[in-house]
Amino acid sequence: MKKIIKYTSIAVLGLGLFASCTEKFEEMNTSNIQVDPSDMPLESQCVEPMNYCYPPQQNMFQFWTNLTVDLYSGYFMTPNGNFTNGDMGENRGHSGGMYENYYLHIFNNTRRVIAAYEERGQKGLAGIMKIVQAYGTIMTTDVYGPLAYSSIISGEYESYFPFDSQKQIYFQVIDDLRTAATDIAAMSDAEKTILKDNFDDSWCAGDPEMWIKIANTMKLRVALRLSKREAEMKEGVTVAGKEYPGVDLKALAQEAAGNTLANNGKDIMINKSLENEMWLMFNWGDCGFNANLVTLMSGMKDPRQPLYMTKNNGDITNDAGVVTMPKETDYVGIRFASGLPGKPNAWGNFSYWLDPSNSKGIYAAPLPIFKQAESYFLLAEAKLRWDIGSESVQSLYEKGIRCSMDNELAYKGKYADPVITAYPAGAVDAYINNDTDTQLDFVDPVDPELNTKAVNKLCVKWDDNASNEDKLARIITQKYFALFPLSTEAWAEY
Repeated sequence: MKKIIKYTSIAVLGLGLFASCTEKFEEMNTSNIQVDPSDMPLESQCVEPMNYCYPPQQNMFQFWTNLTVDLYSGYFMTPNGNFTNGDMGENRGHSGGMYENYYLHIFNNTRRVIAAYEERGQKGLAGIMKIVQAYGTIMTTDVYGPLAYSSIISGEYESYFPFDSQKQIYFQVIDDLRTAATDIAAMSDAEKTILKDNFDDSWCAGDPEMWIKIANTMKLRVALRLSKREAEMKEGVTVAGKEYPGVDLKALAQEAAGNTLANNGKDIMINKSLENEMWLMFNWGDCGFNANLVTLMSGMKDPRQPLYMTKNNGDITNDAGVVTMPKETDYVGIRFASGLPGKPNAWGNFSYWLDPSNSKGIYAAPLPIFKQAESYFLLAEAKLRWDIGSESVQSLYEKGIRCSMDNELAYKGKYADPVITAYPAGAVDAYINNDTDTQLDFVDPVDPELNTKAVNKLCVKWDDNASNEDKLARIITQKYFALFPLSTEAWAEY
């Protein structure tokens, strides 16, 4: 009997403890120190997702693209052989940064803010955040494929979130971009005042017209990205019970082409003195330039090259310790999948990010989001593929090159050594009309066994008699240069 009473007492005591723990569960699990996002003004909640489309935080930046997509795009390559992604030995711990950045800093904010603005009837402001959300979503789906998207927006799930296919995601993105462009164009004066005075708009400085141009440029980008799937896109899809009608990609491109960033637009840069972490990646000895980009630019005699990179940042020695390339001799990149040793090594002295000592302040250089020149190359591609617009493919192609030349000079000239205020006389025209020079063979000054023959055989000068495939290759190559350093978009092109 005593045992029964004893065990009963323990059981009752246990129930009491359980009840006391769960009675204030919500209160105990809510921080009384951290800020609740719902208590913050909506406009202040828009800052983080905009800025983290190019993460201004060193660890997030490295895991976002610098250990993965930066390498695969052919823009960059790590001299640190301990980072096995550079040798196609996929390191899962180094490959999830974009996923984390998207869900933690972008989508987690945009989905809430969009819903709140729509509930207030402020559809124009909601449209701006739909563009930011679409930007982050396109980047992330192009890297990973299917994503948990509609299941998160719906709010119906708590413990797990079903994934949408990439096709379903693109239908939702197109719908958001179309809606955003329409709603921003119809934005009320009250909303415009909020955008200008209260909204810390790090992309467009409160200019709704510039946001419409971004939306249209993204629509054109998507139409061309999916252009080999025209028949599929006309079929439509169902996502979370909602019917999305078929999309005519040519019509989408026509709808967008008349008002892109090519129409009195600009490069979209975040100029808030935030940390531009690419400099730090080089400073840590974890990043270098890819031989792909260097041999293309060197071979084609691209005037932008000193705005993108330095010549070799130190003496380069071979395995015998002999100096094969004294400091500042030439532009030289690292071949992908070279089987390098861990840092430090001779490959760490190859071409470097501008302003190696940060004496000119490149660590606070504006963060790139959109390059205006891309819009010209998209229009050239749309003309070539669908005969959209009255301007010739050649004219759009050459305007894209000139636009990139001008904008890169304005962006990076002050960080070069010496400072570059203008290109050499006639250099841009000579580049556009160059019908002989193309990609160089790669010669590794450390290990000749890594030498590799060039792949690209096309020069810069436009050739109206070339095949459509060669015309497209020229457009994509120049777009590739203009997009730098936006490696996710470059990889999609590459």
